[in-house]
Amino acid sequence: MTGANRNLKQLARQCQQKNWPENFSDLVQECVGIDLACFYGKRHLKHPVLVAPGQLTVQASQVVKIKESGYAGCILKSAVGEEENGYCSMVFQRKKASWIKTVYDEEDLCGREPIIHWDGRADTRNLDQYLLFARKARSLDDQGFFVGGSLLCHLPGPDEEFHEKEWRFTVGKLQEIGFDTLEIDFCPTLEKESALVEKANILRWYRTVPALVKSVDPGIAVFPKMLNLRWGLDFQLEMASAAVQGGADGLVVANRIYLSELGCTHGGRMLRQQNLLQVREIHRAFPRLPISATGGIYSGRHMAGYLQAGAQNIQLLSYLMGRVKAPFLLKNGYKFQQVLFELFFHPEDGLIPLMMENGCQNIWQLREVRLLV
Repeated sequence: MTGANRNLKQLARQCQQKNWPENFSDLVQECVGIDLACFYGKRHLKHPVLVAPGQLTVQASQVVKIKESGYAGCILKSAVGEEENGYCSMVFQRKKASWIKTVYDEEDLCGREPIIHWDGRADTRNLDQYLLFARKARSLDDQGFFVGGSLLCHLPGPDEEFHEKEWRFTVGKLQEIGFDTLEIDFCPTLEKESALVEKANILRWYRTVPALVKSVDPGIAVFPKMLNLRWGLDFQLEMASAAVQGGADGLVVANRIYLSELGCTHGGRMLRQQNLLQVREIHRAFPRLPISATGGIYSGRHMAGYLQAGAQNIQLLSYLMGRVKAPFLLKNGYKFQQVLFELFFHPEDGLIPLMMENGCQNIWQLREVRLLV
């Protein structure tokens, strides 16, 4: 066994203790000479793994657990905006899930890669209630842990104008409690939005919203989330271009795929394959544009594929929420810790062994090697 492999085993043992080491990234640097540091836009991250907005980021206690379990940060579940008088044009998005279930791709015989199906939408609270939660969650943001915001406000139809007051009031309230990075959750995928889903109109959203957010504070970093509409890669690039024209600071690639035959959105392998292609082509077209990648991530190898394609970081949700039938390497601790350990230390598919095998001393060198993803 080489010295590097002995050091890796020693590092893994430290991460098998009850509490994930606060100085994990420093330990990786010291033990195996790998720098895991990366970014979300201009915000420094200690490593590339974030928890995506969803049912695991709706309570401050969940954010505490995510932080204690060693993640680099999280994005809060999307707020639904209001005007100052309390009017909410997108109130139908405040829909609580009436069912949530775990499914698996046909090829996933061992149940290693859970996919979550549900019929819910954004956060169900009114803005005042949401802000009470968001203030507590945002207080956990520090140099070692990033807490980002997410919101959706009025999305006009082809013959409508934006309700700018709704956007500005909501952004202003989030900015007041410290949010300087906001994801924009474009999500017209179900029946109520069918009249809105028109190509020129969607491109208008991507051109307009970043500037609208920045009219509140030019310093806010705006990351629109890409829509996985079934119009092909060329239109994905058009949306990316429109967002850049509008002043976006980066992109989140991408929303899950809505499948009408299921009546809900879907992730897993199909989403990963589609999003990997989109990350790669958007990065080629806009090489300086920061990208946060999501979709079908269940291993360090999947992470490495997205980072290699041009992403700055990755976001997880289904792997954390769904039932994983296959045993984890880490037998104790929160599931948050078990998943993180798997992503970093799995002997064949863990990010750290893969980086060691390919001679990568930092995240960016992954772009210079070829990996089977």
